[in-house]
Amino acid sequence: MKHRVVTLLLAAAVCLGVIAAFIPSALAFSDVTGADVAEAVEVLSGLGIVDGYSDGGYHPNDTLTRAQFCKLAVLVEGHADQVKGSAYRTLFSDVPASHWAASYVNLAYEEGLVSGYGNGTFGPDDPVTTAQAATIVLHLLGYSNDHIGPFWPEDYLEKAQGLGLLDGIDRTSSHSMTRGEAALLLCQMLNLPTADGKDYAQVLAASTVGDAVLMDNDAQDDGSALIYANGTLTYYDQAKQLSEALVGRRGTLLLNQSGKVSGFIPDESRYKEILNGEADSSGVTDSSGTKYTVPSSAVLVMDEEVSTYGMKWYDLENRAKLLLYYGSSGSVELVVASESTTYDGVMLTGYYESASPNTGSPSTIVLLGIELEVDDTALSSLSGLSVGSRITVTLNGDGEVVSAFSASSVKVEQYGVVTSVGSSSAQVKLSCGLTASGELYSSSSAQVGELVRVTAAQKGKLTLSSVSASAPGKLDLAAGTLGSIQLSDQIAVYERAGNSTVVQIDLDDILVDTISNSKIDFYATDSQGKVHVLLLNDVTGSAYTYGILDAGEQSGGSGQLTYTNRTVTVENSQGTGQTYITGATFKDGAVGGVAVSGEGKAVKVITLTESREISRSAFDGSDAVVVDGVRVPISDEVEVYNSDTGLWTTLEAAKSYSDTFAVYYSGSLGSDAVVRVIETE
Repeated sequence: MKHRVVTLLLAAAVCLGVIAAFIPSALAFSDVTGADVAEAVEVLSGLGIVDGYSDGGYHPNDTLTRAQFCKLAVLVEGHADQVKGSAYRTLFSDVPASHWAASYVNLAYEEGLVSGYGNGTFGPDDPVTTAQAATIVLHLLGYSNDHIGPFWPEDYLEKAQGLGLLDGIDRTSSHSMTRGEAALLLCQMLNLPTADGKDYAQVLAASTVGDAVLMDNDAQDDGSALIYANGTLTYYDQAKQLSEALVGRRGTLLLNQSGKVSGFIPDESRYKEILNGEADSSGVTDSSGTKYTVPSSAVLVMDEEVSTYGMKWYDLENRAKLLLYYGSSGSVELVVASESTTYDGVMLTGYYESASPNTGSPSTIVLLGIELEVDDTALSSLSGLSVGSRITVTLNGDGEVVSAFSASSVKVEQYGVVTSVGSSSAQVKLSCGLTASGELYSSSSAQVGELVRVTAAQKGKLTLSSVSASAPGKLDLAAGTLGSIQLSDQIAVYERAGNSTVVQIDLDDILVDTISNSKIDFYATDSQGKVHVLLLNDVTGSAYTYGILDAGEQSGGSGQLTYTNRTVTVENSQGTGQTYITGATFKDGAVGGVAVSGEGKAVKVITLTESREISRSAFDGSDAVVVDGVRVPISDEVEVYNSDTGLWTTLEAAKSYSDTFAVYYSGSLGSDAVVRVIETE
């Protein structure tokens, strides 16, 4: 049940965000590129805590002064209304009453957040150091020497590091803190309790909504926020629109005295984003084939309605994105589905195979073996077409036919990955997400896992063609071009390693700025001349299955005609996988990855680069870890192994169990490295 909140609630005026996986396509500050800093700055800016510069940038790498940090501390404390009371006084000789920051410095000093140098000066223009900023934040949380210890800055830095305040921040005590680091520090503070055990959100707000998921920051026609919490969906008016970067996150909602949203603090609960996944009654499978079990009792929020996964899982077919939220037990407790925009504008060409209940007013038609529902808007255009004719249809977001016309009037080429193929029939998952099926018009050498061109040769019959096309130039991610050709907003990107089976990836998975044409096996353009299908070869490392590699041998034959082949098996959280024949040489028990062909052979075996004695504090949540001074992203499908128990586990559980780790990454540090496997030490 949905309802609009109209009762008066007490709240505060300030809210900050924390690191999130959802970054809007157009951020307010173009010079902030890191996902964690970008969101922190975005949220702080929207709340009036930080400002940008006249050039439109935030300058995240600029150092912050002691006076500037005092202002941030006062605003984060929610005491902006008390600033005027501290003006027109001189407490420090170098911060006269006429100084722009006098009121902020004075108030911060009076509240015990900061101190001077002991000689009557404050040093307002000196850079604020990590030790000083961490101390101020600990004071905001209510900590004092009695809680921490008498030795400064050692005790304060140790406490801040133990609380996770310094994740992603240079921990050298004398380091001059940057504007970006300051945003991170303040945001990380808001997920911590105060020294007396009170949630900091309650310091800022007299009324909060916990375990809330921000479903939409611009709902209905009035720009309200749509929130799921406690089994219900609720629309809230907003004092100021929440950042798009927070949509999809779970956390604490803050309300002001009029019951309007004044902020949102995401928590650090575990969640998984799945793009173009496939659902069945037991769970969701992502594009790489990884299965995520979902209990039938898990709450499902879809199309602004609340139900359970067991009741509605079959309606998830046309969802571009699913968010799985995990509870403290480690199982999925909430699933949130995006709107049905998966097929918006998709065009399909094939033979009009059948209509139901009739061709005069069909509710469904079949094209390429796909049963498509028909929207009322398509009835007039379908009326002039007959079963058996070659037609092109256009779909809406739900995958319904909204228009149809003779195929001769427009050229539409279809591509997809073979999911099954036999001597007489095949199924192909098209780049749009729909699955085409039919008899084979002629014999095909296509293999499962291969990217092919799909053509309707006759009614109910398909032709599958291997693809190959030399790229016209390098792939430039910043420019959004392949050579001189623009990339489509709806581009489908695939990757393989050698001639392995392909996996579908996102452009965001590519960590380098450019890719040479030698690494591009195929591209295709749409009706507007933009690249809408792209096949890469061993660029991101996504085409491998990672884990512990077991070396073996497979013998056969008889008499004098015997043979022995080397084999490889991958052990990971999915169990001990299939054994593959390989010509590669590797050490038994090595940590690495295997890329497999459609014939079931290991076409590539790689060993990951190892870095040991990585401390727990080097982890930036579950997003990244610092390796040899370089911040390396952690794969969403990272495999985590507890070397003591011999069991595969989660990163959160491993970090609770151990202080140090070995990490294994693909790629090169400082370029395209991605952590694939983590092991406790």
